Amino acid sequence: MSEPDGTTVPPPASPTHRLFFAVWPATGVRDSLAASVSRLPPGSGRLQRPDQWHMTLEFLGAVPQDRLGRVLEAGAAAAAAGTPCEVIFDAVEYWRRPQVLCLTARETPGELSGLVRSLREELRARGFEAERREFRAHLTLARKVSRPPAGLSLRPLHWPVVDLALVESITDRSGARYEQRAAWPVAG
Repeated sequence: MSEPDGTTVPPPASPTHRLFFAVWPATGVRDSLAASVSRLPPGSGRLQRPDQWHMTLEFLGAVPQDRLGRVLEAGAAAAAAGTPCEVIFDAVEYWRRPQVLCLTARETPGELSGLVRSLREELRARGFEAERREFRAHLTLARKVSRPPAGLSLRPLHWPVVDLALVESITDRSGARYEQRAAWPVAG
C-alpha cells in the first residue's frame, strides 16, 4: 500500500494475544490449597487469587491473531498424544530474583514431562519458538515477596492433570487476569 506521494505504508499490525498453555486445578484441589495458603504469615507478599492459580506448561508471549489457529492445532495435537497423570506439589520455595513464593513438585511425573515435550514439538513444527529449558512443575502462590517466611511448609497437594488449556493473560488497571481460551482433554 502506498501514499499519493509514493511512500510505502506498512499494513496494519495484526492484534496480538499474550498466551500460554497451562493446567488448571480441579475445584477440590483449589479449595484444599486455599485453606493451606490462608495460613501463610502476614507479609508473605501479594497472594495470587485462587481463581488464577495454574501450572504453566509453556509460555508463548504475544501471538498475532492470524497465528492463533496454529496455536490451537498444537494444543489439540499435544493433548491427544498425552497421558493423564497426577503431580504432587510437596515443597514450598522462595525464588529471590522474581520475588515469588512457589509450590513445587520435587518430582515431575514422566507423563507430564512427555506432555510438555509433545507440546513444544508441536509448537516448533508450526513455527513457534518453544522453551528449551527443562520443565519444572510449579505454582506461584505470592508475588512481591521480599523475603521467605521462616519455616514455611504446606501439606502435599495432589493435582490431577487431565486437561490442557490455552490461556490468555490480559492486563488492565486492576492487574493481570487469566482467561481460558480453549481446552482439550489429555487423551491417555
